[in-house]
Amino acid sequence: MTNLNDELKEEAEAFNKRISERLQAGFVPDLRNAVKTEFFYKSFWRDPYFINLYLGEQVKNFTRILDENCGKNLRILDIGCGAGYMSLELARNGHHVTAFDISEKSIKIANEVLDNSEKDENFGSLEYSVSSFEDYDIKRGNFDVIHFSVALHHLTNVNLVVKKCFDSIDEGKHIFVHEPCHERFDERDAAQVVLIRSILSLLGFWYEKDLYERIYNDDSLLLQEIKDTKMEYLMERDKSEPDGQSPNDLEASGEEMLEALRERFHEIHYSKSTSFIYRVLGGMRGEDDKIHKIADLLSNYDKLAVREGFINENFFYFLGRK
Repeated sequence: MTNLNDELKEEAEAFNKRISERLQAGFVPDLRNAVKTEFFYKSFWRDPYFINLYLGEQVKNFTRILDENCGKNLRILDIGCGAGYMSLELARNGHHVTAFDISEKSIKIANEVLDNSEKDENFGSLEYSVSSFEDYDIKRGNFDVIHFSVALHHLTNVNLVVKKCFDSIDEGKHIFVHEPCHERFDERDAAQVVLIRSILSLLGFWYEKDLYERIYNDDSLLLQEIKDTKMEYLMERDKSEPDGQSPNDLEASGEEMLEALRERFHEIHYSKSTSFIYRVLGGMRGEDDKIHKIADLLSNYDKLAVREGFINENFFYFLGRK
């Protein structure tokens, strides 16, 4: 990897720190071999059951969308792959994946997980490297699909990023993204989340044991909780957290990404993804048999409510063809 400028160094250092803290707490970035990790107080990564409900559903959607529109055994470039858990699932589904990320420590653990993973006859191939998007040379004709999974919104100047992707693939090839559109999540959506969390708190199934008692009989506190929850989803962090994932987090909104993608690529597939569960599932506490049933209900409700327009989506899928 060539030398990074100061901005990119800060971005890389943020993700190096992030993955190091998680690994020290026992985190395993592998959907099929994940373990319970109490380090995550509200994230779906806390429990493999939650991981399957959230990321497992994404893998099913990735596979279905690619199979139906692009084919099998694809050559995929996974940009901003992080610790590689999605790259690994793509390879497990028969694709030939080249993946890179700016975080050296993330790529190191991704390679370790890959080396220790069983590979059956359906496994395609997978190769990782450390690079920034700016430095990576996307060889024309080498890929059928360029893929971003919650990575495109971290890159500055999304228009130039999409243009480089467009210029680097042949006609008939694709760009496929799963990215956030947090700006669509409004106070009505946040109110549903606060109601769910409050009921869980009352029943003793939420990590904030006092949430119900704090807000149930005080309209001003309830309204403030709704406003704080909206900002939590918009900024991807709690009110008490001073910083986001990294300096370049949320560089582009959902609308900005879609505008750039639609300007250059012919839209083959667009669909809404999930809404609120990624910041609810991991916050539940209690006996597995009970909270897993609640998790099933909430996950099913999330899918139905987004599909029927009862609640706004927080992420989207987009597949474009050159």
